[in-house]
Amino acid sequence: MLNNEIPTDPGDGIMHFFIAQGSWHQPELFLHHWGKPFFILVSSPFAQFGFNGMVVFNILVFTCTVLLGFRILSKHGVSVWLQVLFPLILLVARDTIDTLLGGLTEPLFNLAVMLSLLLLLEKKWMWFAILVSFMPFMRSEGQLPIVLGIMLLLFNRSYKTIPFIFTGFIVYALIGLIGYNDFWWYFTKSAYSMGNSMYGHGTWDHYLLSYRYYLGNPGLYILLLGIPCMLVLLIKKRWSAFQFNWAFYSYGIFLGIVVLHSYFWATGQNGSAGLTRIATQGVPVVILLSLYYISRFKLSNHLISSIIFLVFTGIMTLTLVQTEIYPKKATALEHQLIAAADFMKTQKMGDNKVYYHYPLFSFRYGENPFQPDRKLIHYSFADLDTSMKYTLKPGDFIVRDSHFGPMEANVQLKDVKKHPELVIVKEFVSSEQLNDALNEIEGVIIYQYIPLKKQVKVQTVKQVIAANKVLHIKANEEFTALPSVKEFYSTETKLWVNLVAKSNGLKIVYDYNNKEDYSFVELKANEAIENSYVFKTVGKGKLYIWNPDKVATDLIVNSIQQEKVAYHPIMR
Repeated sequence: MLNNEIPTDPGDGIMHFFIAQGSWHQPELFLHHWGKPFFILVSSPFAQFGFNGMVVFNILVFTCTVLLGFRILSKHGVSVWLQVLFPLILLVARDTIDTLLGGLTEPLFNLAVMLSLLLLLEKKWMWFAILVSFMPFMRSEGQLPIVLGIMLLLFNRSYKTIPFIFTGFIVYALIGLIGYNDFWWYFTKSAYSMGNSMYGHGTWDHYLLSYRYYLGNPGLYILLLGIPCMLVLLIKKRWSAFQFNWAFYSYGIFLGIVVLHSYFWATGQNGSAGLTRIATQGVPVVILLSLYYISRFKLSNHLISSIIFLVFTGIMTLTLVQTEIYPKKATALEHQLIAAADFMKTQKMGDNKVYYHYPLFSFRYGENPFQPDRKLIHYSFADLDTSMKYTLKPGDFIVRDSHFGPMEANVQLKDVKKHPELVIVKEFVSSEQLNDALNEIEGVIIYQYIPLKKQVKVQTVKQVIAANKVLHIKANEEFTALPSVKEFYSTETKLWVNLVAKSNGLKIVYDYNNKEDYSFVELKANEAIENSYVFKTVGKGKLYIWNPDKVATDLIVNSIQQEKVAYHPIMR
């Protein structure tokens, strides 16, 4: 956490932190549907200490989850070696740590599932029902445990406790009646539309193929080993050892979430973005169940088995210690958001507002958009024309990034160009230019709303510095310079490079200040690419062809255009 360059989730995780922190200034945020009301309630004291406070909260939550798991395994006679595997299996799965260090809601939901499992196994039906009733206010997937809980209460003939499973809904419905004048606000104010998702859709097997992220290879091995152990217990009719309540509840939550989100992602519904961290929900109790099933056989208590588990434990511990995933580094686009935030901090904006959407921008700027007297407004325009007429005022800024800008913020470049009152005052182009659905240049553009009569005429100077040139790449030459490209420029300069490689194996590399900003794009045979790169006046920029595979081929440079960038002066 302390070594991360940015939070592991610079989007949703930061927004959950902002909402939890801002709830002490705006009490209505305690009913923020997307922010998850119960999560906001219990995490908000930690959020007052900053984002690291949220991470500490999640680490404590995870610790409690593990301790409850130990208690359940100990009460069922599971060996210590198998118990030690439990937290390691969870931590080896990348998504688990990402949710912990990202300030996200999944860890709290998993704690609630683990605690409810303990209450279920101890047959404390009323407390089980009450706890399950609050799960929809921790995660939207919490509606699934309610259905499973009702079925389990019916199966175990605990009919009198079934009404308690609606406790959470009634409590929050009454609060909503006071705050929103709406008893059914949980449904009417849902943040998730069942219509087509703005994120598109994927394949039905997405979550099955992505198991490494939310389950990990060790988790898969234990799960696959636990299933035949479970089947043996069924075949031998060892009903008490089978633990029906445990199996039904654990597999019901885990498989139910995977199946539902596979459906949402494949059909493009319910705001699904195909995020694999969603599937971490239910993983702890399923892993716990698999470890329990394995322990039901004498072979698991054999000396040889203990040695195997010891080696397995050592390998996972070594994997965690030597991970290259952390500390978390900013991506090319995130570097530009950081630069944009640092730039805006130097500006004296007076009463002007800054409209943005990417949470990392305000995080870096150091302002919570949910606190009073804020200058930063987290926006999502219905359409730009209406916003220009009723929302934005002369002097206001729009910080538009190429990721959220055209998608969630609903600001298309074609719409911006219709409004000459929006002028570019600064641009932060990423070094990593990737093809996206909208074919945009990756980066951040800062616009200011300046009436035409107050605008200063600004012209950029653009010229072709190389065209229709063929570079003969030799197999023994690993690096090749591009024609007319320099390392230092007296003014901020943008280079537009259009080229075609005749064979696979080449990469175009951009390196600013010895990998301060570094990226490469692989060139595919006979496919033209056009990227843009910004060379600042301070620092050394390199742009060259890398030939790591030692191929001999030709590279056709269709054109290299040089643009000396000039931005409109900010209106004070």
